[in-house]
Amino acid sequence: IGGPLAAFLARYGLVAVFGGSLLEGEGILIAAAILSEQGVLDPALVWLAAATGAWVGHLFWFAMGRAIRARRLVPTTGRFWARAAKVKQLVEARPATVLVLLQYLYGLRLVGAVAVGLTELSFARFAVYELVNCFVWAGLIGGIAFLLGGVAAEFFHGWFKWIWMISSAGVVILLLRLVDRLLARIEERDARG
Repeated sequence: IGGPLAAFLARYGLVAVFGGSLLEGEGILIAAAILSEQGVLDPALVWLAAATGAWVGHLFWFAMGRAIRARRLVPTTGRFWARAAKVKQLVEARPATVLVLLQYLYGLRLVGAVAVGLTELSFARFAVYELVNCFVWAGLIGGIAFLLGGVAAEFFHGWFKWIWMISSAGVVILLLRLVDRLLARIEERDARG
């Protein structure tokens, strides 16, 4: 691996991995894992820095969602918010499933953490779920990049990045349809109940 990202990682090392993982993090984690495969960085420390950075980032964005909810910056009326209340029930009923799905859908991790912060899920439960989630994510993505080396870099910096993004969007659309069906079933059950 070469270029500006490799030079940046070689210079700032684990601090760069931690900082990059505060945000979405795949690109920096993949590059760091490839460098660790080449002996530039320690693979266990890359895993630890990426997982910790992702976890701290998620906690921050969850707290932002909590702050928005506490200040009532989100309107609570209208049809959209009636549906959002049902989605909130789903998140609160199955938080681990929702958090795992959001972890692997490109571009939704931070938005998802804010959205989950708007729910009643406790900070402690969120923190524990995300701790496990982030360590598994860093191990999985970093491990694949470590094993595949430069092939992984080509996937995520070339055409595969677009396929990944389009696939993620497709999965989101399917999930939204699934959630809509689940909400309709909940409404039917509540109406019958």
